[in-house]
Amino acid sequence: MHDPLMLLTDDRRKARAANDPWANLCVLATIDARHEPQARVVVLRDLEQRFAVFINGTSPKHSELGLSPRHSVLVYLASLGVQYRLMVSFERVPSAIVHASWLERPRIPKVMDWLYESFQVQSSEVPSREFLIDRYAELDARLPKSVEAPSHALGYFLVAHEVERLELAGDRVHARRHYRRVGLIWNAVEVLP
Repeated sequence: MHDPLMLLTDDRRKARAANDPWANLCVLATIDARHEPQARVVVLRDLEQRFAVFINGTSPKHSELGLSPRHSVLVYLASLGVQYRLMVSFERVPSAIVHASWLERPRIPKVMDWLYESFQVQSSEVPSREFLIDRYAELDARLPKSVEAPSHALGYFLVAHEVERLELAGDRVHARRHYRRVGLIWNAVEVLP
C-alpha cells in the first residue's frame, strides 16, 4: 500500500479489534515558548475521513501549536508491534463539526472544559486536589445535562507531510519505511531500523 494514512487507518482498525488501549490515542509533541520540548497523550479521532485532535483553547498545547508550522505525532499500536511517526501541520476543524462531536464526549471531560472556561485555564495550579474536586462538583451540579460546547473547544485536522512506519519484528530485523508527500503522491523509501 502506497498511502501511509490508509495503512495507519487499517492498523488502527486491527488494534481496536485486538482491544489495544492505544488504538485511539497518540502522542502530540510540540515546542513551548521557551523552546523546550513538550509531549502529551491525546485522543486521535477519525473525523470526516481524516485524523483530528480536539484541544481546549485554554491549554498550553493550543498556544504551542502556533509557535511552529509543524509538529510531531506518534502512534504506537502495541498489539501489532507498529509505530507511526508523523510530521504534521494543523488545519482547523470547522466549529460546527467540533461542537457536534463535543456533544458525544463523556460527562467528565465536558464539565472539565466548562471548568476551564469559567474558573481556570487548563494546566494552571490549584491549591489542592480537593479544591479541584469541589469546583468540579459545584459546576457539574449547575450545568444542564445537555450542555453545549464552550467557545474554546477546538479541533484540528492533521495534515501529514511525512510518515514513518516502524514494524517491530521480535527476533527478526525490524522494518522501517519513510513516506514523504509530494503534491498528492506519497513517495516511499526503506530506511535502516
